[in-house]
Amino acid sequence: MEKQTLFIDGEVITVNGSNQVTEAVAIKGNRIQAVGSTEDILTLKDENSEVIKLNGNTLMPGFIDSHLHITMYGTNALSISCKSEHIQSIDNLLKDIKKRATSTPKGEWIRAWGYHEGNIAEKRFPTKEEMDTVTTDHPILVVRTCGHISAVNSHALRLANIDKNTPDPDGGRFEKRKDGELTGLMVENAHMKMFTVASFTDEEMRKAHKIASEHFAEKGITSIHDATGYGLDNIHALQADSQKGVIKQRIYAMIGALSKPQDVVKHMVDSGIFTGLGDNKFKIGPVKLFLDGSSSGPTIWTRDPYTSDPENFGVHYFKQEEVDELFIPAHAKGWQITSHAQGDAAIDMLLKCIEKANELYPRQDTRHRIEHAGIATPDLIKRMKEQNVVPIPNPAFHYEYGDGYIENYGERAAHMYPLGDYLKEDVVAAIASDCPVTDFSPIRGIHTSLTRQSHSGQIVGENQKVSLLEAIRMYTINGAYASFEEDVKGSLEPGKLADLILFDRSLMNTDTDELLEAQVEWTMIDGEIVYNKTKVEVKS
Repeated sequence: MEKQTLFIDGEVITVNGSNQVTEAVAIKGNRIQAVGSTEDILTLKDENSEVIKLNGNTLMPGFIDSHLHITMYGTNALSISCKSEHIQSIDNLLKDIKKRATSTPKGEWIRAWGYHEGNIAEKRFPTKEEMDTVTTDHPILVVRTCGHISAVNSHALRLANIDKNTPDPDGGRFEKRKDGELTGLMVENAHMKMFTVASFTDEEMRKAHKIASEHFAEKGITSIHDATGYGLDNIHALQADSQKGVIKQRIYAMIGALSKPQDVVKHMVDSGIFTGLGDNKFKIGPVKLFLDGSSSGPTIWTRDPYTSDPENFGVHYFKQEEVDELFIPAHAKGWQITSHAQGDAAIDMLLKCIEKANELYPRQDTRHRIEHAGIATPDLIKRMKEQNVVPIPNPAFHYEYGDGYIENYGERAAHMYPLGDYLKEDVVAAIASDCPVTDFSPIRGIHTSLTRQSHSGQIVGENQKVSLLEAIRMYTINGAYASFEEDVKGSLEPGKLADLILFDRSLMNTDTDELLEAQVEWTMIDGEIVYNKTKVEVKS
């Protein structure tokens, strides 16, 4: 007999069609049975019911992060964090690498992540020679916070068969000194190739997935759209760890890779499967390419030159005809398509492809996506609306990188991740963190959606601010819409999956400045508690 649990006396943010806020929810098994007033829900009580009082705190649907890298986040947790407060200089980092070398078997990788040269005393990356002074027995990889640039030592270069005579890959470069010698800095596609060389073992990935899943549950994330990184092997590992219960969150898996994503896309399109294969725990999502670089790099591809550099238009990976040749057949065969497209030139390229695909092979309700859609100007948003495209913005980027956006892109920064413009044009946008590029906490993303405030306090686009309920909607039901799953999750409505989270306060009655203090009390996925802050059992 399925257990019935009645949650009463709360602030229940339903995210239903009318954004109703009510008091109580009944769940039975792994489904929502009813939503309404405490009085109404108590009429369902019988001798087997569990009744839990919420004391006015917020109960709401679990967060859906529509673009993050679960494997990358988890493996970063196994690596040196350059975001640690004590790493203020290259010397501080080298000391941490040296310490890690003493406990790492010779020949195995030493990895560091989250490096930001702007926050380091020297305002630059470590050179291969500096890292060689620490250890020559281990390959070293130091990845920039954006995940598009890295610095490596000589051992790593040898493993990758890269030397000063190696030509730059399309869409990337190996930085060299005036004498032609490599510095060890890998930019864009050069980094992507190196990142593939520095791959992880199956055991490391399993540990990484467990760590990441636990951390995400603690912040109320119940579904993720994984943006991949390591190719098909990574997707196989995700599916296996989902089936084994290592990963608790529901997964919508994008199909691509950091290095040579076009090969992965072509292989999967030719395989005969397409978007939607799977179940409520693990489902195949869109095929994905990288069209340009990093918003904070800055390496995104723009129609007009950077405000900070009139000679710079950024980096792009493909020509229009190459994107069309990959994606139009994918569209024709039933795939949802998407791309990392940060700059307005990259967004324009993807929209041109989508427009051609929809004209040549009309399909109903394609919901093609744009990952990030950084500089989304009004003309581009109108085209998104016309093609029913779902953008996946990252408002939390403004907190960590907003000052750099203003410096590098000038007035265009006010149109970056423009939630207000999406609402005005009735474009369904699904918020994402792009973790580990920035903090995965949905509360951080929501807070920045309300404030548009950078770390220094600058407001990056006053007109793009949204309300609390609007931001929550973009972090829940809109994420479900982006994966064609709004009928089964993303809101608290009868018949939907019991993916719920409880906060330690009323979010509706919390001042914006205090929202960041809000904590998740417990997280429920499929009717089962997967995280409980108080460690007290919540029966369901």
